[in-house]
Amino acid sequence: MDSETPKLFSSFDVVKDERSRILNRRTKAGYKKPGRPDCDAMGLALSGGGIRSATFNLGILQALDRVGLLRCIDYLSTVSGGGYIGSSLTWFMSRLKASVFPFDTINPVTDALANRLLARFRARGNYMTPGDGLTWWALVAAILTGIIVNLIVVIPIFFFILWILGMGLPELPYFLDRLVGGVPYAQREGPTWFTALLFLGMVVVLVSLVAGVLFSMTTRFAAARNCSFQRWTNKAMGRGLMYGAIGVIIGTIPIVTVILEIYLHGWVHSAMSSISLAGILSIWGGITGKKHGNEAKGVRSFLLSFGLSLLMYGIFLWLFYITRRFDPGAAVYFTALGCSLLIAYCADINHVSMHRFYRNRLMEAYLPMRVRDDWGREENISIMDESVTPPVPASERDADLCLLHAIPQTAAPYHLINATIQTVGSRLPKLKERGGHSFIFSPLFCGSDCTSYARSKDYIKGKVNLATAMAISGAAVDPNTYATRSRPLTFLMTLLNVRLGYWIRNPQTTALGNVQWRNPSWYKIFSEMLGRGLNENSSSLHLSDGGHFENLGLYELIRRECKYIIVCDATADVNYVFDDLAKAVERVRVDFGAEITIDTRPIRPVNKVRKISREACVVGGIRYKSGLEGVIVYVNTTLVEKLTEDIYAYQRQNPAFPDQGTGDQFFGEQQFEAYRELGLQLGVRYFSKLVVPGGPLDLLNL
Repeated sequence: MDSETPKLFSSFDVVKDERSRILNRRTKAGYKKPGRPDCDAMGLALSGGGIRSATFNLGILQALDRVGLLRCIDYLSTVSGGGYIGSSLTWFMSRLKASVFPFDTINPVTDALANRLLARFRARGNYMTPGDGLTWWALVAAILTGIIVNLIVVIPIFFFILWILGMGLPELPYFLDRLVGGVPYAQREGPTWFTALLFLGMVVVLVSLVAGVLFSMTTRFAAARNCSFQRWTNKAMGRGLMYGAIGVIIGTIPIVTVILEIYLHGWVHSAMSSISLAGILSIWGGITGKKHGNEAKGVRSFLLSFGLSLLMYGIFLWLFYITRRFDPGAAVYFTALGCSLLIAYCADINHVSMHRFYRNRLMEAYLPMRVRDDWGREENISIMDESVTPPVPASERDADLCLLHAIPQTAAPYHLINATIQTVGSRLPKLKERGGHSFIFSPLFCGSDCTSYARSKDYIKGKVNLATAMAISGAAVDPNTYATRSRPLTFLMTLLNVRLGYWIRNPQTTALGNVQWRNPSWYKIFSEMLGRGLNENSSSLHLSDGGHFENLGLYELIRRECKYIIVCDATADVNYVFDDLAKAVERVRVDFGAEITIDTRPIRPVNKVRKISREACVVGGIRYKSGLEGVIVYVNTTLVEKLTEDIYAYQRQNPAFPDQGTGDQFFGEQQFEAYRELGLQLGVRYFSKLVVPGGPLDLLNL
């Protein structure tokens, strides 16, 4: 291999190189002694939770700075909403002289900048519709554009396939013609490829069942009792039934269409009846799912899947009727297909979805170049205070061009941005069952241990930027996640372009040198739709919200064996079950052999009416497989006694606070301040106790 060809790295290599960078960070942070990052590293994890998490964790960062702990943080691991404010911290601290903390409203050097930034964050609490022309209408227009473009690309392909399947078959043998002769559609127009598909599907199903019976008759023989042979047989019969059933379902489309036309008097009624039934079942399933208990969840899951399947089937009935009723001829079908392929070639699959709109709004809100003063006048951040801002070229100040590998190491924590590789199509049982695996973006490396890692300066020719990584980490709405893995739901979400995920090249392609195309092709949309090709070995990976694998950011800090870890959990947890913490504890034990012991009982409310808990922070222990022991501090968005009155008043007006749903991404000033101030007050209260001499985080004398 050419010596200049970029290489791939293991997780061991990644952590080793990161530790060298951590030593550099400690020097810039003014450590008296550099220490040993392999056994005394400190990590901060900011959880997912949308703007609620970003705002609460803004207060946490301010608290860490006030008690002097922020300079001790070596790693910053962020997920989704935690990545909004984490990326903002990285952005500003990489550009301000001496790496001053940008959100400090007490330090006279930075309070003018900090106050303006906080004012901007408050004003951008509704970051998806920030004004200046970007209103609700702009959001709706972006959504509709994505849907229309996706339908223009996908629907002509479906029409073309249905048109081909509707073509007449060559003359059939007499017995086959008699077999399908009783079908209304066959009587009216003669057998088509639909007929052949129906017949073939029935044959495959029948053969699979007969094979099963024959196999059972051979079990008296030793060879048939061999486990490997039985496994192969079971797999073959299962696939036969699946493909046969698909063939039968598709083959019945013309038959069902004609029957509905005859008995329901028109295609509109047939389509409406199917869609209405699906809607009723879906709603019923949703209502049933509100009840507690596994049985209700099972009923809900079945009814929802069944209802969505009928809806999907109804769509194809409607499409088939159009091809049959208004057949425009081969020229129109080929022209439409050509237009579909042209748009698919010209349009970027990542930019036409809502991902780009979402990414740009996040960048404008959290990685700004200019901010307004109290009177609406804009000033460039680089000239606000010449004493703290070095002169840098405009291109380097532009957040849109802030490349990960170009982020300099300052006193700021080394940033790990967590995303998830979708692996529902993996051949590895663990990855397939989980449906995803951890993928990181960082200044040094991008990748995963299941794909290997590439240097950020080599990965996709070094063009991965901070804003895009932040948005990928927050791509919560996406098909094929743990919450949307139902195949009918995935199909419909993809068809309507309800997706925030991102297609990106596999780091493994980096080792191929220049064999890295600009963007994955649009045909990848069918991988999302059908769940095929979503695995760790595909040339292109589909990435989504880091919370789809682990929502706290704890996983990657455990991989690095941090001795001290602060976890800030701002996820919505109305019932205080701490399921994100439980998932993280289970996965680090399974994957890294690390045991975490922590008691969350003090955080559970003692007053369920006022939602007041004894504590909002607990301290636990970590025992790594290597024998190293560590400390974990877990902070939760929880109300406790002796907070300021504005926080309690907001909770009285909004009983869901501080666990308002993640779907609420439009914060006003009062809501923003309630979460930020909660994070600040909890952080100062607990961190100031933990840093006392002999305390769990006694690190201030480093």
